[in-house]
Amino acid sequence: MPAHLASLKSAYEAVKRACDSDSRSIQAGEAICDFAVLSLEFLRDHCTQVDLVSRVPGKTYVSYRRRRGSAVLSRPANVAMMIEMPETISAAWGQRQSSLIDDDLRSKLLYTVALMPCLALELFDRQNKKAPATYFECVIGHIFARSVGANPRKKTSLPVCGRQVRLTMDFLFECPNGLKVHLPVKMSTRERVVQAWSHQRLLDGAFGQHAYRAIMVCFAETKLDSRSLEVIEICVPEQWLAYQVLLAKMDRIYYFDVPVRYKTLSEQFPEIITVKPFTEFFREREAVLAP
Repeated sequence: MPAHLASLKSAYEAVKRACDSDSRSIQAGEAICDFAVLSLEFLRDHCTQVDLVSRVPGKTYVSYRRRRGSAVLSRPANVAMMIEMPETISAAWGQRQSSLIDDDLRSKLLYTVALMPCLALELFDRQNKKAPATYFECVIGHIFARSVGANPRKKTSLPVCGRQVRLTMDFLFECPNGLKVHLPVKMSTRERVVQAWSHQRLLDGAFGQHAYRAIMVCFAETKLDSRSLEVIEICVPEQWLAYQVLLAKMDRIYYFDVPVRYKTLSEQFPEIITVKPFTEFFREREAVLAP
């Protein structure tokens, strides 16, 4: 394996180890930043940027392919939200959760750190289908662990008919202020998103309504046609409305790249569903995480 690919693989494993050990640690944040910088350098030095045909109003997307070897394309990246200079990531990462950082810079910083390693993983380790989602979970788990001051767990026991039934969920936080948070994390929601609402319904039924506050974090809903190079957003707003009203309640749904139709849904039904850019979390986290 070439040295640059071995470095990427090693950096990915370092992120997993650090987050598994202590998601809220400084070491986890450093591992994430290091992997993002290496990924940007890999995309710059060993890949070609490919312009895509955006069918999403107001958004422009690009993809990447390796200059040598496979002609496989990465998933789309929103041009307006990317930082392409590795040194900018290194300089700004330490300020990611500070109230002093500019909102636009934080939005681009978090988008780039969350996405670029996923693109690199898709291009250098195509067989590892779960790696991008695993990395994205590490990023979100770290950010929330730092915000709430506690590490998450993924398993819980539900009392059912005199038994304790064990279930695995994305993230469950027990905050020092007494708040409990259920945090589903999805790169996209096209597959099995109802599971997030179903898990919240189970928590409501087992522990009482509002015992856990549900906050879902998603990346995007873009889909790339590798033949036509067209990018579209796939959304099911009517289904989401039904889940939110009839199944369980997500207190917030955050996106790194907010889909147009879900933004419209939130504007049409503001009392029922709230969909916002992820960077908004840092402006409202005291209210969102209040017990």
